[in-house]
Amino acid sequence: DEFVEVLWVTLFYTVFGTIGALLVGLFAALLLNKSFKGQGILRGLYLFPYVSPVIAVAFAWLILFDPFSGSANALLIQMGVTSQAINFFGERPLALIMVTVFEIWRYFPLSFLFILARMQSIDTDMYEAADMDGASPFQQFWYLSMPQLLGILSVLFLLRFIWTFNKFDDIFLLTGGNAGTRTLTVNVYEQAFAISNIGAGAAVAVVIFGCLLTFSLFFLKYIS
Repeated sequence: DEFVEVLWVTLFYTVFGTIGALLVGLFAALLLNKSFKGQGILRGLYLFPYVSPVIAVAFAWLILFDPFSGSANALLIQMGVTSQAINFFGERPLALIMVTVFEIWRYFPLSFLFILARMQSIDTDMYEAADMDGASPFQQFWYLSMPQLLGILSVLFLLRFIWTFNKFDDIFLLTGGNAGTRTLTVNVYEQAFAISNIGAGAAVAVVIFGCLLTFSLFFLKYIS
């Protein structure tokens, strides 16, 4: 009975997590596309969410946003933003938004690396000519950089969509699939291992495969 809701939760988590990771990665690449002191250190800090063990960062987020002893709630209360503690990972629809934000924060470094590498391979003569013609920085980005980045953005979107759709450990560690955050992969685990309904778990896994196959064919044929 809850399958349709689980499917919509999965689509929300996947679509917004994928697009958010690409946009944050693109913004981070734009910031580090210029040479300045400390650039290497900042690049290393950008990679921290991606290279850190998922168990460590997941529990760090749980401690940070804990409704009783978390620093985030203490800061919000002291600033007068809220009068009582917020259960970030225990309330609908806030829990789904938080796990999506965690997905964006954790996986934007991959997009950042690929986008930055592509941006640094673009010929600078185009930007110098556009600058002489009076093009603004936004116009240079939109009309010169974006057409060069569409190829890598397309590949990253396809890969990140597939990986996020299959994501299990992040959500399971943060919420266990509670508070409206149960995705298809969490549903497979619950059906097959929590209540030992192997048939239902296998059926949901086949649905996941069908969804990803359909999306991949549609993307490669019409969007890529």
